[in-house]
Amino acid sequence: MEIKIPKEVRQHKETIFFGLSVRQFICAVLAIGVAVGVYFLLKTFAGAETASWACIVAAAPVAVTGFFQYNGMTFEQFV
Repeated sequence: MEIKIPKEVRQHKETIFFGLSVRQFICAVLAIGVAVGVYFLLKTFAGAETASWACIVAAAPVAVTGFFQYNGMTFEQFV
């Protein structure tokens, strides 16, 4: 068995659930919450199929926020 240790400690990323970091996990949970909320809000007005597409559109930016990195900066630092 081989354990890979990064040359620099700063490269280490702690994972908590399914290989996701805490930040990614929180954004994923928030994205699921947004999707469920949008679905139940729009289901009666727009129908189930349209509401499901709206869920994807509404939840995608929230989910991507957890994975976004540009030159080592998180989304909040980048903005």
